[in-house]
Amino acid sequence: MKNFILLFTLFAAFCFGQQTSLKEKSDRYPLYIIDGLISNETQMKLISSKEIAAISVYKSDSLPDKLSAFSNFAMEGIIEITLKEKNEVVAVSLEHLNIKNNLNDINSVYVNGILVKDTTVKIVDDAIIETEIIENNGQKFLNIWTVTEDQRKGITKRTDDIKLNPDAQKTLKHVVLK
Repeated sequence: MKNFILLFTLFAAFCFGQQTSLKEKSDRYPLYIIDGLISNETQMKLISSKEIAAISVYKSDSLPDKLSAFSNFAMEGIIEITLKEKNEVVAVSLEHLNIKNNLNDINSVYVNGILVKDTTVKIVDDAIIETEIIENNGQKFLNIWTVTEDQRKGITKRTDDIKLNPDAQKTLKHVVLK
């Protein structure tokens, strides 16, 4: 009986110690996909539960084909929301944002510092908090922030296995993003 209680106590401590939310850790912000468009938490909160047909949460590499462009977000988490009826929102393709920022339309685009594998993907215009140009070995890339500056203070840009805090990033001229 003593072993059972010890085992139960360890199990309970383990379960309660686990991350219960995708956002519990400050450097993890899931990617929100609403009706196939990149969005953000603010846009998601505008949706009534009555409008939602389905919600899927992905936290591994086993994504459906329709989300293959976002496979780099698997560690951060992907929340896909399908609405019963499509909302009319202003959205723009990532390739159009490249052109708007004087980059080649086929240049890689990052969202919150993570590569999106397909520049034809669209993002809800109101989900764009800020855009920045990142330079790496003479090449320029667009990074789109869908989280506020306060929210991203804990986000670290990844350079392979090295994590840089946001203050250190400001002094870098070349940042390699994953």
